[in-house]
Amino acid sequence: MQPIVARRRVTAAAWIATLALAAGGGAVLVAARRSAPACAAPATAPALPQRAYTYRFEPIAAESNDDTIAALEARAHASPASPYDTAELAELYLARALRTADPADYARSEANAKRSLAVLPYPNSAPLVLAKLANARHEFREAIRLARDYLTRSNAPGAWGILATAHLALGELAEASAAVDRLAAARPDASAYLTRALVLQAQGRDAEAAFDFERAVAVEEPGDVEASARTRAMWARFLLRRGQWAAADAVAAEALRVDPTSSLALAQRAEVALRTGRYAEAKQRFERAFAESRQVRYLIDQARAQELAGDLEAATSTRAQVERLVRADLRDSGLGHRLDLVEILLDRGSAGDLTEAIALAREEVAARPSADTRFQLARGLARAGARAEAMTELRAALATGARDARMYELAARLERMLGNGPRAGLYAHEAAALDPGNAGWRRLGLP
Repeated sequence: MQPIVARRRVTAAAWIATLALAAGGGAVLVAARRSAPACAAPATAPALPQRAYTYRFEPIAAESNDDTIAALEARAHASPASPYDTAELAELYLARALRTADPADYARSEANAKRSLAVLPYPNSAPLVLAKLANARHEFREAIRLARDYLTRSNAPGAWGILATAHLALGELAEASAAVDRLAAARPDASAYLTRALVLQAQGRDAEAAFDFERAVAVEEPGDVEASARTRAMWARFLLRRGQWAAADAVAAEALRVDPTSSLALAQRAEVALRTGRYAEAKQRFERAFAESRQVRYLIDQARAQELAGDLEAATSTRAQVERLVRADLRDSGLGHRLDLVEILLDRGSAGDLTEAIALAREEVAARPSADTRFQLARGLARAGARAEAMTELRAALATGARDARMYELAARLERMLGNGPRAGLYAHEAAALDPGNAGWRRLGLP
């Protein structure tokens, strides 16, 4: 008997995109320009060929899986229920949950996966659904355990993708690289190349990451417009964080042509606006991204746009909204991301917020010492005056290969405070290379 083959193809890209680390490298290296005009994109960056990111097929409206879910629900509640139907139902509920952030769909997915396994422990793809759920809940060790257990019985490419994603989120880049290479060898499709691009960018391997982003687009197939838009949105983020604003905006615009509801693509265009001083546009786009996805990440950035625009009252209100949402999710469903709470507390910056943020960030670093978690802890420590310890965390983050303008900006400030002028100048140079404008974005929430 063969493992389950889903009636509708559900790609790994949805859950990969929600978990991938933000730090990364750029497809085209940009020289630092100390004299760059305020908020201007670097003129030295060669244009990304349009053919590299253009969608080759006719865009069609993304299909809702609601009808498929309803049909499967009817069959799954028949007697006796097919474990294959309930496993597929679990997968579809998970796909919808990742798109809408509905906690009820996460619960339905888990219940159906466990129900399927109770009837048929093997062969059954339900353990991979549970592993993806663990990733979504930031229970990365559990996701790794489930995926490795599955691999003892089946060399399924999906298990390697889960391992790559979980190790990436934990900052275990060697393990993530080994897993994603196995994935790409077994199933060299768009999802595999996207996953490998994310791992490579986290390692600072810019040229290789750029190649795999382009390869992911080159091998994509028609039909799954959400996945195609998501691939381009992740590529746009990669370009954006290398200071290549025009290229990032073009790739994100193409993602929105493919799927006008892509929240991730909306957010990338919003961040381009934020970094180039167009704060009202940035606020509107982040607002739309949140409306499409209910992901609080976009509200965090919306508050930053409001602060940069000088509307501190609105920024405070938005941050209070994020805090309520994240605390409620953590309390009720376990799906809230504690690092989001850390960011909000640090952005707000009161003494009480700082104490809680540092404590939470220490717990996050202990659980998953990725570059991003270390950066947030470094932010808190720096604002609390623990500069040497903050610099230790920041060096550990940068040692992973992460290349992020805010990390370099904080490193420059800390080295200057510690009396290390030449080293501070080096970090400042790198920050300017990756974020050559002067919109104030990279200095938000830093001491």
